[in-house]
Amino acid sequence: MAKTCTICQKKLGRTVLTILAPDRFEKSVGIIDKDYIREWVLCENCKCLTNILPTDSLNKVDSLRRNYYEVDFSGGDVRDKYLSVMSLHPDNSDNFGRVNRVFQFSKNWFTSAEFENLKVLDIGAGTGVFLSKLSDVCKQYSWELKGIEPDPKAAKHLRELGKFDVYEGLFEGQHNFEACNLITLNKVLEHIEKPLNLLSDVRRIMSGTPSLLYVEVPDKITVEKRMPNDNILGSLHCHLYDFSTITYIASKLNFELLKVQRIKEPSGKLTIFAFLTLPENSRNS
Repeated sequence: MAKTCTICQKKLGRTVLTILAPDRFEKSVGIIDKDYIREWVLCENCKCLTNILPTDSLNKVDSLRRNYYEVDFSGGDVRDKYLSVMSLHPDNSDNFGRVNRVFQFSKNWFTSAEFENLKVLDIGAGTGVFLSKLSDVCKQYSWELKGIEPDPKAAKHLRELGKFDVYEGLFEGQHNFEACNLITLNKVLEHIEKPLNLLSDVRRIMSGTPSLLYVEVPDKITVEKRMPNDNILGSLHCHLYDFSTITYIASKLNFELLKVQRIKEPSGKLTIFAFLTLPENSRNS
């Protein structure tokens, strides 16, 4: 078991949930039920939950982190999933609410001239539903939309949509993204063992221009409200987050935390979202 939290480097505390069977991702790479134990463990300092996998499972699951859609969709087509989610009624769509939050907050926070010409970067674009719906609501503006996606199958699908620029690979603070001033991380950080490294790279491209960061992560109260076989509690997620975790990250990386809120999404997911900026760019929102 890991001795320290990979977010704040403090000693981990008590186990809050024990899972005694591998999930579908682990089974896909050969992990068996015999003697299986996985634990969600609380960090008493930043209040996140850390997912502690058996060593054999951890080593094998790592191979899926950049290429898991074949398992996630059970061999189905990414485009079919995209079309299915795109067709949801707004009342049933997590992405409808997500786009509305980001659009309205940005409209209130940026100046009119900045908002007119936003350059958006969605890190971990997935099936592209968020960017597609965002492109629908910003048609009257001169926005530039970019998505980054490491999964080759998903990246190919994103390019075929033809709605926004697509970069296949990992985000590592590349210079060509430095002009972006609205950066979104939708259900991405929970997949990252050391999220401060990624957020440090994000912070670097935000310097020098008024910019806004939107982060959305699974809420740690999921362990109390959902069954142990829920996808949010699965092997591919490294952490579940708390308000205190977001506050710690903001302070550690010198972000200005503009808003943080807990919500229950139409899908039933329990989520924390936050808007952050750099102190030198802080303004009334």
